[in-house]
Amino acid sequence: MVDHQEADDLIVSGLSVYTDAVDGADRSRLEEVELKLSRGEWLNLVGVNGSGKSTLARVLAGLPEAGAVGSMRRGFAGEEPAAYVMQQPDTQLFGQTPREEMAFVLEWQGVPASELPQTAERMLARADLSAFADEPWARLSGGQRQLAAVAAAAAGRSRLIVFDEATSMLDGAAAARVRAIARELHAAGTAVVWVTQRLEELEPERRVVAMADGRIAFDGSGREFIYGRHPLREEPPCLRCGLRLPYLASLALELYRSGHLDAPLPMNESEWSGIRGRAGTDEAI
Repeated sequence: MVDHQEADDLIVSGLSVYTDAVDGADRSRLEEVELKLSRGEWLNLVGVNGSGKSTLARVLAGLPEAGAVGSMRRGFAGEEPAAYVMQQPDTQLFGQTPREEMAFVLEWQGVPASELPQTAERMLARADLSAFADEPWARLSGGQRQLAAVAAAAAGRSRLIVFDEATSMLDGAAAARVRAIARELHAAGTAVVWVTQRLEELEPERRVVAMADGRIAFDGSGREFIYGRHPLREEPPCLRCGLRLPYLASLALELYRSGHLDAPLPMNESEWSGIRGRAGTDEAI
């Protein structure tokens, strides 16, 4: 008997994606990937460039991918493509201004004309774009254009939204606003796939799937990915996947190995705040 929860999951089985190489031979971008995503889950998808993470993200979003073999049951995500935010916002903006972009998205979703202006204003305010609502894209910064793309993708309250390195080209303030919008959607029940190389964006207990050479090299919590299960005896999984430890994580490992810090090792500002002074790290960080 199939569990109702499992029947609702998005499940990828035996997924490989091949592409033709210059010499005519097939090259794989993904190889025998098995992955399950549950309704309302937050999944961090990480890996170096060329690891296959963006290819997998597009497949999870339901976008066509040439050379894909295997099977996928979309479950809670439904058969229509999910909301998808790319690294380069200009490739997914259709209107001439932020207000036109919001109106286009809302009309496409069938929002009644009487509700369009008020709903569009809420979306613009959410992205901190009210003052720039009628400015052409050329007058907006890259970060502002990305925020417009995020607000438009978030407008539909999709059951699944994929952020494909959506903060990689943003400054700290714009990146924080994109993260805030993603958290709002997740709190409302939307499943989030967050693709990133910024390991400081990972949270201790949120799931991390790391890609390496087209395969899943790690599937576990953020803390385990950064530090490993046995920090004194093993190399952290993030390093094995070719990624660099964030500075504070390197400091935590150094303090732990020297006996000045106890497990669990800190991953974010709130966790660090509890050990400053006690571990003698005030000046160091």
